[in-house]
Amino acid sequence: MRSKKTSVRRKASQLIVRALKTKQGKGVEVYSFFIPGGELSRIADITRLERGPNDNLKGFQRKEIKNHVRSIVQFLNQGSVLFPNAIIVALSPHATYKKSRGPAPAGMVPGVEAGLLSIPVRDEGARAAWIVDGQQRSIALSKAKDQGLLVPVVGFVSDEISIQREQFILVNKARPLPTRLINELLPETSGVILPRDLAVRKIPSELCNQLDRDRSSPFYHLIKRLSDTDKKEAVITDSAIIKMIRNSINSPLGA
Repeated sequence: MRSKKTSVRRKASQLIVRALKTKQGKGVEVYSFFIPGGELSRIADITRLERGPNDNLKGFQRKEIKNHVRSIVQFLNQGSVLFPNAIIVALSPHATYKKSRGPAPAGMVPGVEAGLLSIPVRDEGARAAWIVDGQQRSIALSKAKDQGLLVPVVGFVSDEISIQREQFILVNKARPLPTRLINELLPETSGVILPRDLAVRKIPSELCNQLDRDRSSPFYHLIKRLSDTDKKEAVITDSAIIKMIRNSINSPLGA
């Protein structure tokens, strides 16, 4: 049944919202819509940064910052609050869109159309969307008293983890995101032109990975990366190794 207040419908295991659609980059579909804050955790997963059994990197999000989340919840629970910051999500191709019928309204911005976006509602770990930016806010919204607060969401269609990581880095580049987190994610990015200050950090970070994984390396399993939460034998931080490599690359007397 349609809600006149929220323009959000629930149909079986789907969340249906009114959305604006456009395209960016090489035809990537981008949507803008509003949903109740409490619904975010039903449609979008948060993929944490960790190492898999084969030492492959999974996810990209840092751990929940409990103090940050708590402060946002306290703000939200004050009552009628202004909360206009958009949550950015990556949408699975399983999310479907249907353009509204009829001619576009006069004055509509070229390249933008209105319609209905249907997002599957699934169990955690198998959801059809992933939080790219705003995980602390999304967690806080799930804990707030008012689960119906409408929040803006911008979603781009891509289920490729490399693209999600790239957007995560670019969105957070100007924010106080841990340098070590960005350094570890950089080698896993491809197909995007990174800003110069990030590009020069990509090769040193990948060399740091190789020094830690190669059995013939004197640093084998001794380097501590942000994703190595249970690596007790590591005694050297990756930032020190990366700095050493960058100095060597940039120096005319370096290796």
